[in-house]
Amino acid sequence: MCHYGVMASELRTPSRATLPSFTVTPQRIASELAGHLEQLIMAGTVEPGALLPPERTLASDFKVSRTTVRQALAELESKRLIERRQGRGSTVLGPPAEAQELAAMLASSSQDVRNALELRRIVEPQVARIATMRALPSDLTLLRQVTTQANEHLAPEESMRLDVEFHLLLARATQNPLLPTVMEFSYACTEKVRLLSHQTRERRRTSLDGHLAILAAVTTQDPRAAEAAMAAHLVEVEQISAQVPIEHA
Repeated sequence: MCHYGVMASELRTPSRATLPSFTVTPQRIASELAGHLEQLIMAGTVEPGALLPPERTLASDFKVSRTTVRQALAELESKRLIERRQGRGSTVLGPPAEAQELAAMLASSSQDVRNALELRRIVEPQVARIATMRALPSDLTLLRQVTTQANEHLAPEESMRLDVEFHLLLARATQNPLLPTVMEFSYACTEKVRLLSHQTRERRRTSLDGHLAILAAVTTQDPRAAEAAMAAHLVEVEQISAQVPIEHA
């Protein structure tokens, strides 16, 4: 779940963020750095209104070139996660007003499990299709990291956490801030039933296989395949959910 603080415009004296250490690999350096910074922002480790360290400091801390840092920051800016200004640096942004308004409206809506599953079936194949056309290198890096961490031997809670994270990352890859908001609502509605659906190794493996098929289509930039893979994945999810007593939801 994403956590945001106050908007940047509400902070008169922005603080300079202190970032935890992180080691990037020689391959996909800029996308890995962008993905790392994005995760810090979305998790609330670096709050809206804070200034990221200067480019030279980031380059020194992460042992990369300033060109790599600029490429990473450019990705974050294109996702509207930061605002870069000459002489000021990079300011972390909060969610756009329309996303906040939608979140507030959804919070007061009915949280029926069946409706939430139907919402996923309607929306998520299109999310996968759009993400395929708009995903940036950092999006692909984060999606790969999540699928690498997932396996059928995990505890149900951790398996579900990575499951939700994969789908939210895919929604964020659309570059449409309203879609992650809608997805967060649907996952909140189905949290209990989803946890029960991760109770067995077979079900955890089924979830991961679905994610791998979606990721393969997104990586090869095949929108139709991504849409079809997501639709097939959701059919499997609903079949599993049908085996879970609805009173547990």
